[in-house]
Amino acid sequence: MPTGMLETTREKMRLIDREIIELIEVRTNLAGEILSSKKEMGKPIVDEEQMQKVLDRASSLAVEKGLDVDSVHQIFKILIQMSIDKQNEYSDKADNV
Repeated sequence: MPTGMLETTREKMRLIDREIIELIEVRTNLAGEILSSKKEMGKPIVDEEQMQKVLDRASSLAVEKGLDVDSVHQIFKILIQMSIDKQNEYSDKADNV
C-alpha cells in the first residue's frame, strides 16, 4: 500500500473513531432519561434483565455483521457500565440537592 493510500485510510479510521466517541457520548448522556424513568417505575439502577437483553442484541448484531461476538460483548459490557456509572452520578447529584 503506497504511503499516500495508507495515510488516507488512517484518516478514514480517525474520522470513524471520532464518530464512535460521539455516539458513546450520546449513548452515555441518555443515562439521565433512563434514570428518571427507572425512578418513576421504582426500578433499581442496575437492571440485570435489561443488561442481558442489550448483550444478547449486541451479540446477534455481531453475528449478523460477521464480527467477533466475544469482543463485541466486552465492548457492550463497558458501555453498560458507563451508563450505570453515569446514572449513579446523576442519582448522587440529585440526592445532594
